Amino acid sequence: MAQVGPSDYRSPSEHGARENAEGIINQVSELGARAETVAEELAAAIKERPYTTLAIAAGLAFAVGAIWKIGHRQPPTRIEALRARMPDMRGRMPELPNWGHLLPRSWR
Repeated sequence: MAQVGPSDYRSPSEHGARENAEGIINQVSELGARAETVAEELAAAIKERPYTTLAIAAGLAFAVGAIWKIGHRQPPTRIEALRARMPDMRGRMPELPNWGHLLPRSWR
């Protein structure tokens, strides 16, 4: 009886997997080369137009901060929460007297 060894379990698609891995490695190396080119171009643009680059970075930072702030609103304070629970009394209570005419104009 013949013994089964590790070489007997290899599938015919192993060669295709190796080619696929090599293709992925080639794509990653091409992507690295493109990233290096973009980085060089970006460095040249920053050296040529530093104020424009600074303005663009500030605008992007403002936009990201505004979007972040919209998503993270602060909870209301205790006084604001109590005011929200109080009934609206406008029009139901008499107006308080206006005694502003008794105070000097600079105190108002």
